[in-house]
Amino acid sequence: MADSRDITGKNRKFKGTDSITLPKGTTAQRVGGESGELRFNETTNLAEYYDGTDWKPIDASPTITGFTLDGGASVTTAELDEDAAGDASIVIAGSNFDATSGTVIFEPEGGGSNVSTQTITRTNSSSFTVTVTRGDFVEANGPYAIKLTNGSGLAATLSGALTVDNEPPTFATAADTNIGTVEDGQTSFTGLTTVAATDADSDTITHTISAGSLPTGMSLQTNGTFTGTVSYSGSGTDFTFTVQAATTQHAVTRQFVIKAVESLYVLATGGTIATSGDYKIHTFTGPGTFTVSNAGDPGGSSTVDYMVVAGGAASGEFYAAGGGAGGFRESSGQASGAYSASPLGSGVSALPVSASGYPITVGGGGATNDIVPSSSPNRNGNNGSNSVFSTITSAGGGGGGGGNPSGSGQPGGSGGGSGGTAAGPIGTGNTPPVSPPQGNPGGPGGGTDNTGGGGGAGQVGQPFSSGDGGDGVQSSINGSATYRAGGGAGRSAPGTGGLGGGGNGEKHPTDNQAGQSNTGGGGGAQKSAGGSGIVILRYKFQ
Repeated sequence: MADSRDITGKNRKFKGTDSITLPKGTTAQRVGGESGELRFNETTNLAEYYDGTDWKPIDASPTITGFTLDGGASVTTAELDEDAAGDASIVIAGSNFDATSGTVIFEPEGGGSNVSTQTITRTNSSSFTVTVTRGDFVEANGPYAIKLTNGSGLAATLSGALTVDNEPPTFATAADTNIGTVEDGQTSFTGLTTVAATDADSDTITHTISAGSLPTGMSLQTNGTFTGTVSYSGSGTDFTFTVQAATTQHAVTRQFVIKAVESLYVLATGGTIATSGDYKIHTFTGPGTFTVSNAGDPGGSSTVDYMVVAGGAASGEFYAAGGGAGGFRESSGQASGAYSASPLGSGVSALPVSASGYPITVGGGGATNDIVPSSSPNRNGNNGSNSVFSTITSAGGGGGGGGNPSGSGQPGGSGGGSGGTAAGPIGTGNTPPVSPPQGNPGGPGGGTDNTGGGGGAGQVGQPFSSGDGGDGVQSSINGSATYRAGGGAGRSAPGTGGLGGGGNGEKHPTDNQAGQSNTGGGGGAQKSAGGSGIVILRYKFQ
């Protein structure tokens, strides 16, 4: 025990190796006295002294030597996954922790609000365990320092302890995607598939081209959009390029493809050109060349719809039959609602084109045969001539049968009717054969004044009982619903020409007629010329 003189005597010092016992009591039991008085506070578990105004705790500063995150190894810095499930558990290690009233907070070094603990376990003076809500940590405010404060107010701080897990940017579009097609002169790129990345942490992303190239005149902005004016000439080129999406902490790349063409749409000249909505229509009523300067692209147009009608045939001489209509071939329209095709165009695809010239042949109508001299046999009508575009050939109509002795209808796009004083065979249609068929056979005759009508694209030639020419078909490829390729009428009464330019027969009240020009209509009996053909082409130009 200490000597009483060490306490009561003046200027005495504490001596020895043993401790001394201070007065003890709770905070509530403090008694104000003179400055310099000592006591042990059983509430705070700290010795304290009176400075004449306040009681001040006597404490040693805590220290933090490290921590573990979610059961991991002891570290001084770690990355917190803010998106993981549940609260994070952190065990703080050090010394001189206040195991009674010590507190812990996480201070953002980048600005923003402190993160408080959800629970705290003061295990002992060298270990505290705390839990925190992961979502309270904001990546932009990090890193976070761990601050442990004792009840005395003395504190320890471990700077840069926690960084918040930062996710790299992600691309919405798959690698090697062809993002679309651009054409020469294009300035708007809203129709292209995006190459921009997004960031789960809302970090600012800078997009650049890290490899490859874009079409000339086209640039990638830092926000991942395209600007500029495309400058390109050629038949079409695929450009491969790599986009880098970078934040302050991550950089990711992805490769894409973009196609450049001179124009997205077919560009062409030739014939008489008209416009119907978004479509150009080229009409050829005689020979010419359809010259394609740009083949376009499937993203705009790269095919041409067609209607190819051959020349109609002439009717025969004397007890003669009607001439067959020229062959009719048509595609069904390259876009829904482009036009109303004939039934013969159903399911038929438009033709792809290349940058070149396509000669156009428009078949003439079959010429008449005069009786020279008068003793000559009554001859069959002459066939019409073929019409041609690219790989499509429509056959000229078959001539109508003549009158001596049994006139045979001639085969062709549509066949001629049978004539003569004794009915001859009918002319077959769709000759040579194509699918869908380009025409129909002529009608049978009955001998002498009763001859068959020429076949039409949409109907067989009618038999001698009426002798009407077969009707043609209706198409609006040129923007106006029009019949074409009607058969010529026979000599029977009333002998009406088929719809689509077929000529009336001799016994019709208006007398015999030639087939109408540029319809491919057959000539009406007798000795009437067939009508010339026509070629109409159509494509999307905008």
